[in-house]
Amino acid sequence: MKTIQTPTFVDYFSLMILSAIWGSAFVGIEFALSSFHPFIIAFARISIASIFLLFFVFYKRLSFPRDMKTWRVLLLIGILNNAMPFYLISWGQQYVSASSTAVMLAVGPLVALIMSHFVTHDEKITMYKLIGVVLGFIGVFILLGNDFLDGNRDSLYGKVAILIAVIGYIVSGFLIRKISHIHTIICSSSMFITATVVMLPFVVFVPLENFSIFSYTFLAIIYLAIIPTASASIIRINLVQKVGVQFMSQVSYLIPMFAIFWSWVFFDAIPKPIIIVALLFIFVGLFIRKLKA
Repeated sequence: MKTIQTPTFVDYFSLMILSAIWGSAFVGIEFALSSFHPFIIAFARISIASIFLLFFVFYKRLSFPRDMKTWRVLLLIGILNNAMPFYLISWGQQYVSASSTAVMLAVGPLVALIMSHFVTHDEKITMYKLIGVVLGFIGVFILLGNDFLDGNRDSLYGKVAILIAVIGYIVSGFLIRKISHIHTIICSSSMFITATVVMLPFVVFVPLENFSIFSYTFLAIIYLAIIPTASASIIRINLVQKVGVQFMSQVSYLIPMFAIFWSWVFFDAIPKPIIIVALLFIFVGLFIRKLKA
């Protein structure tokens, strides 16, 4: 496992771009859900992303790994980073708004901080990091507690599904660091291919009576596949391999801002006060995490 580097201006700029792209993904999913089953949305964006990236693999004449050990890691990454979270987020968004879904991702830094302390040698916990991440997690707890008090079980279950998806993202981040010797495009395309293979048998159990590629909502799936899935994956893998999982996890703080902005632009949706309160905790946590112990 390579030692991570100190983040540069380019890395922070890449993080902002990635946040804007992923923030738009939740809006795209919300739009696609009006016509498609959550599983179909997840499967279609993963399989189309695989085809999109394979074009670059052949164009650049890159080679796939030939050892089974690497493919076992890529298979696990495909499940934890793509198949499982993509479906869980799409399913959860049936009951949770795009902006709320993005806010739920703020639990990512807490999981990343705890796990990286034990599984890496260069991403250790400090007091300020711990306080900052706990504050960010309180923001997520506020959202869950609000559903619990209101008795809104569907929304609560949707948010729990999204939290499980976040854990999958974080765990896969550590696995990606273990294969940092693999070309970024090869890593991205391989995990999408393995995720497609894993999900393919389950397609037969999904109702397809309303499925049509000749619709405006299918364009949302095309966008999800090429931009927030394939292109964003390349940016994410490059950041994880270069500057580490903890730095990458900060995207969870920035995505809600963009998700709320895109929701306002496309759906004229104004976030509820409880979401603003949760975001305040998250942003305070972000500031404290940057302090030196």
